[in-house]
Amino acid sequence: MARRTLFLPDELAARVLLAASRAFPSECCGLIEGADAADGWRALAIHEAKNIAENPQLRFLIDPQVQFDLMRALRDTNTRVIGCFHSHPNGDPSPSAADRAEAFESDFLYLIAAGTLDMFTLKAYVFADPSGFSPLPIAADD
Repeated sequence: MARRTLFLPDELAARVLLAASRAFPSECCGLIEGADAADGWRALAIHEAKNIAENPQLRFLIDPQVQFDLMRALRDTNTRVIGCFHSHPNGDPSPSAADRAEAFESDFLYLIAAGTLDMFTLKAYVFADPSGFSPLPIAADD
């Protein structure tokens, strides 16, 4: 089986990186709207959300109502919430202990922007219970 890929248009990648920069030194967060594909997932929209975590500099929490409203809006369409994005200010672009502890939805994507105010790196992962996070290649899909 071929390795699955997140197809992410440059414009959407830029929006995630901009959100990370604007939120710095706190974590940004939001949802990824997309579609399943034979070779992975295609991101079609980014929905930035307010980080409602008690300590937004160390973790992220998307308001469940925001996710519920988006899922309702996407009902009877060809797209769905395929994952989330967040940032790790001054950190590493890999799932943190908090990310691992709070992940529960299998085949859910995590797009992580990590770095400093001047330079962020973007990496993608898929969570597959019980094996945990697996890295995903990101390809532009303009």
